[in-house]
Amino acid sequence: MGVNVTVLPTTLFGRHPGWGAPGGAIVPTAQLADMWTAVLAQSEAQSLPFDAVMTGYMGETGHVELAASIIDRLQPGLVLVDPVMGDGSRSKEGLYIGEDRAEAICDLLIPRAHIATPNLWEWRYITGNLSETQDTPPRPLAGVRETLVTSVAKADRIGACLFEGERQHTVMHERYDNVPNGGGDTLAAVYLGQRMRGMAPCEALGRSVSAVFAIMGAAETVDGGELPLIRAQRFLDPDGDAPELTVETHND
Repeated sequence: MGVNVTVLPTTLFGRHPGWGAPGGAIVPTAQLADMWTAVLAQSEAQSLPFDAVMTGYMGETGHVELAASIIDRLQPGLVLVDPVMGDGSRSKEGLYIGEDRAEAICDLLIPRAHIATPNLWEWRYITGNLSETQDTPPRPLAGVRETLVTSVAKADRIGACLFEGERQHTVMHERYDNVPNGGGDTLAAVYLGQRMRGMAPCEALGRSVSAVFAIMGAAETVDGGELPLIRAQRFLDPDGDAPELTVETHND
């Protein structure tokens, strides 16, 4: 997508935990902070500021605190928080990280976010609405400019809702029987990339969901059950050939 990315890896795993024991380990907060010190020094030495920060999986509560300090230090134009903490589509829904980490994400990262991309279960957790059913429509997160909620179901379709000010944008598509891990992470990253390129929220939503939908459709046995991000990277191009999905917009 033409965006230079610096990655601070909160984990060093051999595979996605969705496959089973991932191997490897969580990167200790002290080691991650040491890496960040060097990244920041090089950025300042070369006068290369960061335009955005995206947070994802947090392996320790210290990771959350470090991410908050990075956001405060950089004050970037865009902060996207992907609150990776739980799931409602599993046989036993709930958190798959410690409650201390989940609460730290809610307390330290969501208030710093310009954009938040929870799945529907995570939205319910953040807003304290776990008693609501999965059919209850989401609402914007307080203080967040753009709330993009994924895994929103409607009849036999699934998609995402984006709340932008007083406007709600919704895009839905058919379900796949089996999907690779990482679709939500990919959507968050692609949406941020489109916003960094100057695309309006509504258009960025449509392009991003269309791209992920196309990539999911391209996943075949040859990909070993993984997202074919390289083979299908043409769908990530803003001018690429991903099928365009219809975005419905409502004004509250």
